[in-house]
Amino acid sequence: MRAGLRALGLASVTGAECGALWLETRLRGMSDERQDAYVRAWSGRLLAVFGVRVVDDPALAALPAVPAAGRLIVSNHRSMLDILVILSRFGGNILSRDDLQRWPLFERLAAIAGTLYVDRGSSASGAASIRRVGDRLSRARAVTVFAEGTTYPGDEVRPFHGGAFLAVARTGGEVLPVGLAYHEPEAIYWQESLGAHGRRLIEQPSITVALRLGARIPAAGQTTKRLTAETHAAVQAAVTRARGQL
Repeated sequence: MRAGLRALGLASVTGAECGALWLETRLRGMSDERQDAYVRAWSGRLLAVFGVRVVDDPALAALPAVPAAGRLIVSNHRSMLDILVILSRFGGNILSRDDLQRWPLFERLAAIAGTLYVDRGSSASGAASIRRVGDRLSRARAVTVFAEGTTYPGDEVRPFHGGAFLAVARTGGEVLPVGLAYHEPEAIYWQESLGAHGRRLIEQPSITVALRLGARIPAAGQTTKRLTAETHAAVQAAVTRARGQL
């Protein structure tokens, strides 16, 4: 019964938000700020449908506006719920692996959120994604990357891909490290089909995830190697602090 009600809730929230977004876009256009408002609201409602409770970092309330040169949000990646958690708290755009656009529900959310895609097996796609990330950052946007490249179990942060760090170094923006930790192991997406992961999430009575921020890192004048290493250490520290809140 829980799974059925949640599936109905997911469909209802998605339909309502898509309809409202389409209508406003047709009537008066859609600014980045209004798009963010829709994405944040939609993501937050989907988290509620899934029964997810987010233990927020108190520092989130004092986070300043995105600077003119952009903000690259870098998080560890453990669950498909990460996308909803990040978008509900920060808005902006997400750089995702290209198969996300073929996933039901997430494909719709991804389209509204202006998701950027990258095929990590293609050097041409990687170069194009760096340009697209740089373009969004130069428009004073926040762009989130899961720099490990895919999801993993546990709290160890795996090595980062460096492409997005090159983009933020070029714009002279800032990097915001984010650490996520889940209380329930059932929330983790690892070596299984998306369908199996989704069914487990929708059947879980409740899920608690803690979010912690690292200090913002200025990217101007930094080498990609140094910026990647500094961010990796900061994300690992944030994950450890997030685990301590559960």
